[in-house]
Amino acid sequence: MYSSHDLNSGTSERGRPREFDRDAVIAAAVEVFRAHGYHATSIEDLCQATGLLRGSLYGAFGDKRGIFLAALDRYSEIGIARLADRLNVTPFTRETMREALLYYVRFASGIPNEGGCLVISTAMELIPDDLDVANRIERNMRRMAALLAAAVVRGQVIGIFNKRLDERAVGNFLLCMTYGLRILGNVIADKEELSTAVDTAIKVLD
Repeated sequence: MYSSHDLNSGTSERGRPREFDRDAVIAAAVEVFRAHGYHATSIEDLCQATGLLRGSLYGAFGDKRGIFLAALDRYSEIGIARLADRLNVTPFTRETMREALLYYVRFASGIPNEGGCLVISTAMELIPDDLDVANRIERNMRRMAALLAAAVVRGQVIGIFNKRLDERAVGNFLLCMTYGLRILGNVIADKEELSTAVDTAIKVLD
């Protein structure tokens, strides 16, 4: 992506690091943490992936935890935005909700070559000991559940979902589905089997 020469050779006489693309650096860090987890990732790994020298990383993010939190936040925001894009379409149909869930089946099929879901791996590795990380992940999940609940309400209003359903309960149920599909997709090779699980989840909305 970047070389250390490109990003760090142009320092001023006072040692101020040359400007770099923060978004690109965080994106590279996301992939490192997805592949190795927090504890197994070293500063050297991050330097190699981002093309930045150690001093530039520390100057921009403070320490390894700083860049990790930036990566986790960015990963979470992208996930929320993608779910919103899949749900906020017109016309909204039952197939809209089904396709939103099927996305996680397709996502899981790509995980072996790209690294796992950063939210799941972080939750397994750092929670419950790290309260800051726990709070960040909880906020992420609550926002996703709210998007799913809003989609349920939208379907109820137009008459394609059962109006007696509690949208918050169903939103939480569908959230569990999204994370379950990410995990099961790593161990179940038959994606049609997972698609059947999605179809069963959609029937809950009747």
